[in-house]
Amino acid sequence: MRKLVSLAIGLAAFLAGAAPASAQQKEQYRVIVNAANPATSLSRDELARVYMKKMTSWKTGASVAVVDQSPRSSVRALFSTEVLGRDVATMKNYWQQSLFSGRGVPPIEQPGDAAVVAFVSGNPNAIGYVSADAPLPDAVKTISITR
Repeated sequence: MRKLVSLAIGLAAFLAGAAPASAQQKEQYRVIVNAANPATSLSRDELARVYMKKMTSWKTGASVAVVDQSPRSSVRALFSTEVLGRDVATMKNYWQQSLFSGRGVPPIEQPGDAAVVAFVSGNPNAIGYVSADAPLPDAVKTISITR
């Protein structure tokens, strides 16, 4: 009986500890657009379609300018896994195949948060993602991602 109680307490502690970690992980990046963009949210599926360039225009009809982080970026690894359901290497392969077959070109890559923010700031149709703690000027805004 004692072992059962210990096991139950251990399991409860494990589950209690797991919840904050996963909640914390979801807050490790923010999706940003230019402040002039009327978009306030996208579904996770829409965001994936934007980054796969299967959804190429905003609801306004303007073309989406997609910007990605460096392939070595930890925020890109997290974003790729959570939003696209694929790791960075798989996405690089996807874009190489698309490029060679003439079906499309990959998103523009920027070396880090500051460069992504600068790109999005300067383009009213841009979308990007940055680390949760990246400073954001008034020229960009965060949009929410819905399920």
